[in-house]
Amino acid sequence: MVLGAALTAAAFVANIAPLVSASHLIARDTASNPSSFSSQTFDYIVVGGGTAGLTLASKLAESARVGIIEAGEYFPDDPLIDVPKNFGQNNGNPKYDWRFNTTPQAMLNGRVVPHPRGKVVGGSTALNYLVFNRGSKTEYDSWSEIGNDGWSWDQLTPSFKAVSNYTSITDNTTFPNADTPANANSQQQNYLGTDGPIHASYNSYATDLQQPYVLTMNAMGISTNSAPQSGNATGIYNSPTAVDRATGKRSYAASFYTKNMNNTNFVLLTRAQATKIEFSPDKKDGNVVATGVTFSVDGSSYTVKANKEIILSAGVFQSPQLLELSGIGNSTILQQFGINPLVDLPGVGENMQDHAMSTQMWQVNPGVVTWDQLRINRTFALAASQQYNTTHDGVLASTINAVTFTSFQKTAENETVYQNMLTTLDQWINSTTLTSLQKKQYDIQKRWMNEGSVPGMEIVMIPSGGLTRTRPANETSYITVAAVLQHPFSRGSVHINSSDPLVLPAVDPKYLTSPFVRASLQSIKHPVGTCAMAPKELGGVVDSSLKVWGTANVRVVDASIMPHHVAAHTQSTVYAIGDKAAAIILSGSRTGNTNGAGAIGFSVVVQTVLSMAVVLGLVSGLF
Repeated sequence: MVLGAALTAAAFVANIAPLVSASHLIARDTASNPSSFSSQTFDYIVVGGGTAGLTLASKLAESARVGIIEAGEYFPDDPLIDVPKNFGQNNGNPKYDWRFNTTPQAMLNGRVVPHPRGKVVGGSTALNYLVFNRGSKTEYDSWSEIGNDGWSWDQLTPSFKAVSNYTSITDNTTFPNADTPANANSQQQNYLGTDGPIHASYNSYATDLQQPYVLTMNAMGISTNSAPQSGNATGIYNSPTAVDRATGKRSYAASFYTKNMNNTNFVLLTRAQATKIEFSPDKKDGNVVATGVTFSVDGSSYTVKANKEIILSAGVFQSPQLLELSGIGNSTILQQFGINPLVDLPGVGENMQDHAMSTQMWQVNPGVVTWDQLRINRTFALAASQQYNTTHDGVLASTINAVTFTSFQKTAENETVYQNMLTTLDQWINSTTLTSLQKKQYDIQKRWMNEGSVPGMEIVMIPSGGLTRTRPANETSYITVAAVLQHPFSRGSVHINSSDPLVLPAVDPKYLTSPFVRASLQSIKHPVGTCAMAPKELGGVVDSSLKVWGTANVRVVDASIMPHHVAAHTQSTVYAIGDKAAAIILSGSRTGNTNGAGAIGFSVVVQTVLSMAVVLGLVSGLF
């Protein structure tokens, strides 16, 4: 999605960014300088000022001193972050983005796939497309089934609520064939927060495509889901988005920083990259003991000490990298780069799962209003900017919201095709050497497929062009539909490819797709799992308290601990992980209980999406 977005960024920003006024919030100092930061005494050091890291640090700082090391900067009043409709425009820009790419993918004819990751205060929540949803109850319960005490839907719900501040759905934000707003809000009220820092709300603006698209999906047998946050996320629904409707701005993890600007327990150092965890020569109960973190600023190296714990929230790619650079990981890999293994933990960097995506774009008939008007119609863009500056709503305050989650069985052409797909999957699994964790995961995933109880695919509608590898034409409007695999059977990896901590690690998702999809496959940028929370004997990296196996006081708190992917965009889940991690640490619990084959079926779904061009009646050409 990012490649196409970059093609129209210049035109879009030329029309919009200069027209959106800033509120001129004055950024206060974080830490005065690296020397000052490293000389301070902290209870906890958190590496990474992103989604989980800032959530966690904010809660810990209520009663302890927390130092946060962040490689990026804080950008208040930046329209490329704040204005919802500008989503994607900062992707690929080194001011905001680490600019990861995968290794050349064998099944994609050697193509590399970009993976934007946030290099700013707020992390990837400053770069993402703002969808704020969660998976189904069954998916989170699988985390517990794998062997993680305290990690089920019921035990995560308090954290989902704690971080969020939901605006109720209203008559003008409901989808066709949905329940009444009163009933929908009532069904979800026990699952939604109302006073957390992160706002979740509904678009008040809809293009001409939204209603006929929803009705088309209904006609295909996919029902409108009025309460997707209550544990059953199957169907098409109006997803909440991370937008503060009072200001019209993106609501993202930097809110935890601004909340703590006057809290002397919360100290954030920016433009500093962690390079190594430091350990004591002495062990505790046979486990290595971390004492601090070494970090680099402008070529100079510093070390900061922690009295209690080191917590990695550097993300799916860089948390395993930092563990390996510090001597924790597969000893064979570490020795290859001259690193002395302190803890032989082969699961580090393994188990990577991602939501692979294939998009198609159609030209719509003249007169059908889409977001493309912002790109091709200066008058429309000016009016939108004036509305946004005056009332903080309209098209510039809108973002992607029409999402569908459905089973493979629903999208298969017929039952015979579906059964053949299951047979092909079994053949692939039986011919593959599996890890202990994979055996457990695949049993769960196959059960979901057989029962049809968990969505296997997401179908996303974007009412504009510019989000595929095809450049949109001038004076032309489009609809884009993406088919997104939710529970891949392929497992990738992230490992160091140098002992130099400033060299990005090698990201290899091992994408495996049908020949039809290979040319158009991208990623929706939801990587997880590279420091999997699982029993050590299964190849886990952290236990259910998120403590790294073999260490006394190192935890990982970010999307890398997710043992199994969920059928949802990840930000809401990662916020909840950060909040729950803080609760675990503060409770002193030793567990998570704080109360004492690739793309099988992908081409089938894409073909189903293609057939929608006929049903919509709005489409005049496929690109």
